[in-house]
Amino acid sequence: MQKKNERGSVEERVTRRAKRNQIRNVILLSAYVAVGASMIVMMPNAVRLLKHVEKIVGPSPRLKRRVNQKYSELISQGIFRRINIPGGSRIELTEKGMKIAEELSQYEDVRPIQQKKWDQKWRIIMFDVWERRRNVRDELRQTLKEFGFIKIQDSAWAYPYPCEKLLVFLRTHLKLGRGILYVVADEIEHDEQLRLHFKLHLQH
Repeated sequence: MQKKNERGSVEERVTRRAKRNQIRNVILLSAYVAVGASMIVMMPNAVRLLKHVEKIVGPSPRLKRRVNQKYSELISQGIFRRINIPGGSRIELTEKGMKIAEELSQYEDVRPIQQKKWDQKWRIIMFDVWERRRNVRDELRQTLKEFGFIKIQDSAWAYPYPCEKLLVFLRTHLKLGRGILYVVADEIEHDEQLRLHFKLHLQH
């Protein structure tokens, strides 16, 4: 029983950490889009932003406070800065924040789109990255994990929907060349758990 509780607490921490990252990403992307529209000011209690965050992470009575806390954290990291103006203050992206938001925006542009009906084919991304490029390998694994891929071997990750745009971006952005391969497979042996994970068993 104790092990189960410990595992549950770990899962809860992982879930909370993922939600914090989602809030961070929504704030950064919203600010990045606003800057592109010449709207530099981003107030942490903006109704539109809160609704967008709620759509991503789900409703919470403490959502406004969590967004405000995330703004404070991003300010302390030098990603945002607070500027005093007559009658109050405004928050805007720093140069460091712009670079991070721009890169995040590029990743979002190539995020695989879940289709209404699965075409019964598996997409597999395989890679072979040298040990001296460990940082690149770690970033690649983290990206695939965040985008919903499931690891089926040490350097092979599976996904049920087309993701060729992501492959091209990763190959270029991480300078992987032929070190990363894209496979479209009709079948993966013993894929029952994969089908359950992606809820493909619910499709007819």
